[in-house]
Amino acid sequence: MKSTVDNIKNLWFGADTPIRQNKIKLHPELWAACQRVNQHFTPPSGALHIDQYRKSDRLAFARAVLKELNQKESVMEPSMYDMA
Repeated sequence: MKSTVDNIKNLWFGADTPIRQNKIKLHPELWAACQRVNQHFTPPSGALHIDQYRKSDRLAFARAVLKELNQKESVMEPSMYDMA
């Protein structure tokens, strides 16, 4: 599963099904990023509960997860100086 906005939205906000549980098991790094973002995420609409999130809130959440993943990848990538 690719780390796309739609895949993240479906994974985090989707109904809890066996297929979703399998995707979580197969992609623990993506699920962990969702959990980290969820700890400090404030939806643009100001919704107090995840059930009240608007489409724009879900989009903002997914983009925040992608940003988190990209930051983590850039920290983990060896620099060209490490290879010398």
